[in-house]
Amino acid sequence: MDMNEASAMTEASGLVNDGEGAETSGVRKQPLRSSSEESTMRWADNVREITMKAPLQSLFVAFLLGIWVARRR
Repeated sequence: MDMNEASAMTEASGLVNDGEGAETSGVRKQPLRSSSEESTMRWADNVREITMKAPLQSLFVAFLLGIWVARRR
């Protein structure tokens, strides 16, 4: 590691700024994922998108239903 890299390292993460604003470490940028992880990520993205579009009242009702179901168990 030369002095430029050492000065560009962040203290908390140890990542090196490559000069173009992107931070890199010695690890692959996109690790290989299994199909179950990919489907889980797609499902989470879909839920996140639906939640962001839903009105606040419907989210509150869903929250109350979740509490009601959890208390019954």
